[in-house]
Amino acid sequence: MQYNELIEKYDKGNMLALMREFPDQCKLAIGIAKKYPLNFSEKCENIFIQGMGGSGIGGAITRDLLKQICKVPIVVGNSYELPAFVDKKTLAFFVSYSGNTEETIAAFKEARKKKAIAICVSSNGMLAKMCRSCIKVPAGNLPRTMLAFLSLPQIIIIERLGLLKKPLMLEQLPEFLRREVKNAENIGKRLAERLYGQIPVLYAGESYSALVWRIHGQLAENSGMFSHCNVLPEMNHNEIVGFKPSEKNLTFLFFRTDDESAQMMKRFAFTKNVVSKKSKVYEIRLKGRSNLERMFYGIMIGDFMSYYLALLNGKDPSENKNITKLKKILAR
Repeated sequence: MQYNELIEKYDKGNMLALMREFPDQCKLAIGIAKKYPLNFSEKCENIFIQGMGGSGIGGAITRDLLKQICKVPIVVGNSYELPAFVDKKTLAFFVSYSGNTEETIAAFKEARKKKAIAICVSSNGMLAKMCRSCIKVPAGNLPRTMLAFLSLPQIIIIERLGLLKKPLMLEQLPEFLRREVKNAENIGKRLAERLYGQIPVLYAGESYSALVWRIHGQLAENSGMFSHCNVLPEMNHNEIVGFKPSEKNLTFLFFRTDDESAQMMKRFAFTKNVVSKKSKVYEIRLKGRSNLERMFYGIMIGDFMSYYLALLNGKDPSENKNITKLKKILAR
């Protein structure tokens, strides 16, 4: 299929270029976070990460990538309120690309009262003005196109504080993504053509829950599509019972890795067998030598898939009508 005319017609914000620049964004984000001064000496006993939408998914990515190697617990928040445990020994990240997200500002104000160790990640806005420790990231784009800047800084700060049991080898990530970006775009394009007119159902192992949530959000915002996502093994304990033979408009995407345990392999095989009786199923192998590389490789595939689905659906991928309407209502 020829996309040049569709790109010219619908991609008003030049989103394709931003997606192709993702490896370079990762390199720049790593550099920004490594140079950021850490002006506190308090010992951190737990970590809280607050953010919403395209700004918030970075917290889920951080949690998924670090939960097996972080010495302290990581909790992610997506609301106005803070968990009760947040106190002066909590390292609290508040992520808002615009700096004006009302839920994140409310949570930050509460954290400040509790004397938490607060670090903000923002391009500008009220949050950047209120927070003494703000990692400033490049401004002028949609939050969901700036994922590298909204996820990697908190991972690097946590590593710099000595809170990880082993290093993540972040420096190798940009070059790996550069080698794979064209391949990821081609896979995303093929998947978009297979998903056109369907309802996508996204499944991954629990360690990649942030990946399927990211793609779920991208399909909504970029493509204007409803989708569903869940993780194994949890969905094997409930959702697997609910499949109906009449649900022929569902297409399932299974995100798999080469390091799955024998039990997880059995679960994926059984689940695939159940859903493939009436629905199409596609498996996507996440390339990479580490969870970090596999996570960001999958993100690239999902981003490109949502982009080409937007074109097929006749939608500008940068348009967010319902979100814009809601913000106007809340501002009254």
